[in-house]
Amino acid sequence: MFNPNYLTVEDKRFHYIWLRDNCLCPQCRHPTSFQKIHNISDRTTPPKPLSVELGEEELTIDWDENPSHQSIFPLSWLMIHAYDQPHRRSEKGKEEKFLWDKSRIEAYSPQYHDFPNCDRTSWVKELFQLGFTVLENMKLEELAPFLADNIGPIYHTEYGAFAPVKFKPGANDLGETGYPLSPHTDYPNRYNPPLIVCFYMVENTVLGGESILVDGFRIAQDFRKDHPEYFQILAQTPIQFQQFYIEFQYYYQRTQTILKLDYQGEVEEINFGHSHAYNWNLSFDKMEPFYTAYSAFFRYIENPDYQYCIRLQPGNCLLMQNARILHGRKAFSANSGSRHLEVAYLAWDYFTGRHNFEQFKHF
Repeated sequence: MFNPNYLTVEDKRFHYIWLRDNCLCPQCRHPTSFQKIHNISDRTTPPKPLSVELGEEELTIDWDENPSHQSIFPLSWLMIHAYDQPHRRSEKGKEEKFLWDKSRIEAYSPQYHDFPNCDRTSWVKELFQLGFTVLENMKLEELAPFLADNIGPIYHTEYGAFAPVKFKPGANDLGETGYPLSPHTDYPNRYNPPLIVCFYMVENTVLGGESILVDGFRIAQDFRKDHPEYFQILAQTPIQFQQFYIEFQYYYQRTQTILKLDYQGEVEEINFGHSHAYNWNLSFDKMEPFYTAYSAFFRYIENPDYQYCIRLQPGNCLLMQNARILHGRKAFSANSGSRHLEVAYLAWDYFTGRHNFEQFKHF
């Protein structure tokens, strides 16, 4: 049956207004940037087709307009962008995730990827699925070109492109001491985009100092199931995160929730750093319920059943999705040797953007 508002292609319905707005021709979309030129606000009535021709490989529509206009859509493009389905396709850059705890990740047995010989797709897939990946046998001078070529520009901090993390008297951060570090995400105290954290181990001869990784999305999933009321408190209660730098004369502070949800109510970001968390702005009646929820969530993070421990060796490069993976460190003795880590950050958007380009450039 003919419908004046939409047509059906391979059991998928497409509104005429959507088709006209997404015309792929050079008059409607810039040929190299692919940004829209045609402005649908110019029309006062819904678009109507004069004719519709559905071929084996493309859909052709002649529009009832003056001057006349024609749109041609490859069917493959239409199916990729079909929105008439019970469950929408996942957003670009959102790959299937493997949520893990200690037993699952040890059974998975992540492999270190040999930098000189590894296939790029293998570590890219792992970074999407697990939230982290490790490359080995990389030289320090190879690190910056590798990040630029495979991901994008390095995000500069007050340290510059790379921040050295090693024992330092008069430390600006607990990372520059031998104290243990509880699993956390970096920079909850700043207005940064979602980041990739890059750890490159230059030297590691100390006793202790093993790295701890935790899948925050797996913990959030279990926490939501076990304590739905606590989950809502952490998703709805903004608290303050801060960092005080005497050396650089900066005092960073940001207010945000520990659990950030997307428009579908799913966790898209974990913001957690106990050493930076200060809930000074909560009202009296909210303080005790918050601490109950916060302490319960903290116990999940500290639970060894969720923690995966690895010892980074010189030449190892650990990449982590900061919005998902919490990282920590076991205590080490500064007198037992030397531990020198170089840290860099990159916007997660660069990583997903490069991945999207490779996947969708032929469309």
